[in-house]
Amino acid sequence: MSATPGRVLHRGLRVGGLPHLVALAVEDGALAWGGPDAESAAWADGADEVVMMPGVLVTPGFVDAHVHLEMTGHAMRGLDLAGSRSRVEALQRLAAHVSRVDDLVVHGHGWDDSDWHDGSLTGADLDRAAEGRAVYLARVDAHSAVVSAALVTRVPALRGLDGWQGDGRIERDAHHLVRGYLETVPDLGDRKASIATALRAAAAAGIVSVHEQAAPHIVPLDDLASIRALSAERVLPHVVTYWGEAGAFEAAREHGVTGLAGDLNVDGSLGSHTAALHAPYDDDPTTSGHLYLDADAVCAHVVACTRGGLQAGFHVIGDRGSEALVAGLRQARDILGTDSLRSARHRVEHLEMPSGAHLELLAQLGVTASVQPAFDAAWGGDDGMYAARVGRDRARRMNPFAAMAAIGVPMAFGSDAPVTPFAPWSAISAATQPRSGGRGLSVPAALHAHTVGGWHAARIDGAGTLDVGAPAHLAFWEVPPEADPLEAALAGEARCVRTVVAGRVAYDAITSSRLDG
Repeated sequence: MSATPGRVLHRGLRVGGLPHLVALAVEDGALAWGGPDAESAAWADGADEVVMMPGVLVTPGFVDAHVHLEMTGHAMRGLDLAGSRSRVEALQRLAAHVSRVDDLVVHGHGWDDSDWHDGSLTGADLDRAAEGRAVYLARVDAHSAVVSAALVTRVPALRGLDGWQGDGRIERDAHHLVRGYLETVPDLGDRKASIATALRAAAAAGIVSVHEQAAPHIVPLDDLASIRALSAERVLPHVVTYWGEAGAFEAAREHGVTGLAGDLNVDGSLGSHTAALHAPYDDDPTTSGHLYLDADAVCAHVVACTRGGLQAGFHVIGDRGSEALVAGLRQARDILGTDSLRSARHRVEHLEMPSGAHLELLAQLGVTASVQPAFDAAWGGDDGMYAARVGRDRARRMNPFAAMAAIGVPMAFGSDAPVTPFAPWSAISAATQPRSGGRGLSVPAALHAHTVGGWHAARIDGAGTLDVGAPAHLAFWEVPPEADPLEAALAGEARCVRTVVAGRVAYDAITSSRLDG
């Protein structure tokens, strides 16, 4: 990996609503100076690089607090079914992809049948479109999938497992078994290439750090070693790793994970009808979802992690899942005390249907809500998937980001890539303008959650700002010259042109004509 340049001066920048242009000096991986561009001459003397960036918006680099790197890279390199408007279109994409590849198992990701009008995918559909090939197509939420008959023959035990639907649809234990088989198909080099692809894409989106939410039902532990190797080989976004397995303290020590957290599932997802609800689903009254961990299991994990110096964390979507989480945290508080839990900075992923009482306890215990505003943008609103699944009344109370902020729950924003793409400005826009019509966050609060909040969620303080002395984690954005830079970014008119991680350039689209001296 290249050494950090001694001093780099970025000139001609715009910062938020400041009326004048500014300059930033980066030295030895940290912000050494910032001020009016007219006063930057002293810092240009002796600089290793001076970069003229007239009118470019500079922000702290973003933190994506929930990603799945190998899955994201694999989706980018494979069959992307996101945006398929019908079952027929998804199958047409599959057939075209199959004609171009000779993969042992054909992978696809991203289909979302919540607004399709011609039914959903079945195994028989895949058999016809892929001409008998082994196929695995993950739903957009990655909590269910559809598989072809040829793949079923390779994992025959799934027919007797919970979550086998009999028509090629799989979820829960059946899905986990297939995922375990799929981990054995690509070699380590191919998985490492997918991780690198995802990290490069994150850097190109102005993201300087990601939180990898690994778990046994998602990826092998070897992926964590590949992440460390890639970080040593090249300049990439900083990666915080989590392993979602209760009791896996030996694995935590071996791989240096920050916590046994992330996708340790209390419940499932709304899209797959597996999120745990108090009342049945509106569009399928035969089920209220599935609770995988109860309050006692939550308590035991939180207590063990707190005593072991690790973060605990859980995947929680539904209101019954949220109740189990909070009940377990109360039990852990009674055992260890509030101060011990607060100092551990535990976290919860998604948390889409909490009550006000739930939020009050999370605030009291300092538990970070790692949330995904893009979910509301994709599936919120009175005509969205959430309303179809749980009804308009329950859907309108989902993802209460403003209430979280008001009560004092720490927040961090993420994408859950590949569920939604790396697009931090879209997440900020979604958080400030919720589709439910309720109160959104202010832009400064949303920016804080996607920068400082992400570092805080990983128990890293002093990062995510443009303050002198802070680590130089920066993102630079081209915006229309006459526009308010923040308004342009929120409107989707900002293009990342450079991403800097601890003073090193991880992504660069700066033309050579901008280099001065």
